[in-house]
Amino acid sequence: MITNTQINTFEQEGAVTIDTPLTDDQLTQAAQLMDTLLPLGPPRPGEKKPRYRVGENSLLQPSFVSIIANPFFEEVMKKLLYTDNVVITNTAIRKTHPQPNAKFEIGEHTDITYGLADMASKPRRMDLGLFIWIKDVGPKTAPLMYRPKSHLQIAQWMDDRPTYLTKSTDINNYVNMQDTHSRPAGHAKHPDDWPDLEFEDPIPVVGHAGQVSVVNQAAIHGASTNVDTKPRYSFFIGFRPRDVVMGEAKSRFNGRQSYLPKLREVLPPDRHHLIPDDVQ
Repeated sequence: MITNTQINTFEQEGAVTIDTPLTDDQLTQAAQLMDTLLPLGPPRPGEKKPRYRVGENSLLQPSFVSIIANPFFEEVMKKLLYTDNVVITNTAIRKTHPQPNAKFEIGEHTDITYGLADMASKPRRMDLGLFIWIKDVGPKTAPLMYRPKSHLQIAQWMDDRPTYLTKSTDINNYVNMQDTHSRPAGHAKHPDDWPDLEFEDPIPVVGHAGQVSVVNQAAIHGASTNVDTKPRYSFFIGFRPRDVVMGEAKSRFNGRQSYLPKLREVLPPDRHHLIPDDVQ
């Protein structure tokens, strides 16, 4: 189980990696299925190169459900979110294929906007996601990159300058947001949106097969280029405290309402409590 020291590392630095009880058989089955589902993607319109980073959302396959249903991840999220009751928000897999002769690049962004009060409340007014490493991921294998402490820097700045929220935010495209100052709220922000602060340089999140990394989605982070010779395999599970309401895009909200009833049908009965009450 996650330790108090690891929880403190997560809260202060914005990321932590821990061991899990996943078995070699579970990891092997997940990797084989990802190989089948996630070949190189076709080029985007106007481009010639294939898509090296490919994925699938809203997972229902038995090999993936066995991982989603593992009680370990629920218990970790309870600790990190300071609550006795968490629910699943979304799931996804990503495979990043090696990109020959490529330059190492990062697509940095933030996914969610939190204030300091959100990150200090009990339960936390936050969404959190687990990045489960199906195979080893090293500094060259398209690691997730993040800027330590940037979630706290932005939250502090935001508390005094809520206009940060108004940039490129059309309130009509969101639910659970009274106005553009509402938070917590999930919407992507990119370098042009960030406050003018001195952030630490990005560092890689690395791990061994079967480990899991938790990254604060309000921290500046991003996928990177795979300059290794082997693919990167990641499995994402999102959680939030049961009674916490997040502002979010209507498309994401509607997608969750469609997916989670199907997930309930394939979860073991003793795991049905992971599905939110407002899902029919």
